[in-house]
Amino acid sequence: MLKKFSSLLPKFNFYNILGVLLVLACSPSIDRTPYKELRELAFETEYDDIGIQNPNGKTVVYGIIMDWPTQREIVTLATFLSGDASLFLTSGASFIGGGGRESIKKSSVRLIHKYAYLWKQGKKVRWTPNPDLDQVRFFFLTTQGTYYLEDTVSEIDSDTSTLTPIFDEAQAVISEIRIEAEKEKDDDDE
Repeated sequence: MLKKFSSLLPKFNFYNILGVLLVLACSPSIDRTPYKELRELAFETEYDDIGIQNPNGKTVVYGIIMDWPTQREIVTLATFLSGDASLFLTSGASFIGGGGRESIKKSSVRLIHKYAYLWKQGKKVRWTPNPDLDQVRFFFLTTQGTYYLEDTVSEIDSDTSTLTPIFDEAQAVISEIRIEAEKEKDDDDE
């Protein structure tokens, strides 16, 4: 194996090797940040974990999670009926909990109340797929399992997707999180 590999090296010039190394070094890695674990924890949240009573067989959407690929990284927004909302980025940045802040709580609950009905249009998942670089995905955590809907980033950006309204509402939650994060940062600076 080593002989095969070393015989390939002379065929690559310095710039080919440098290019490959740059791509490997500069690509965001979800393995070096808490992103993967935080995302998994969000998906593992059960309705009773957030204080929702047993719905006696009725399907209740208690959380909506959005995976949104941006130009540089994946952004995952996790919102729950309790008002909790968290934001995880593959770069490692995160904002966890949010429900203690009234503006975030209202925005998170509004998102779920307004778009919970979409779970019926979704596909049921047995396991959670990894984020996709071309698809915006919405996962609906229900008392009967997890369902998801997806569309391309370009369709959502061009306002031709049926998911554009829920995407816009999710952006409102992200905006509230950013405002609160800035307030925290300003308080820490003082």
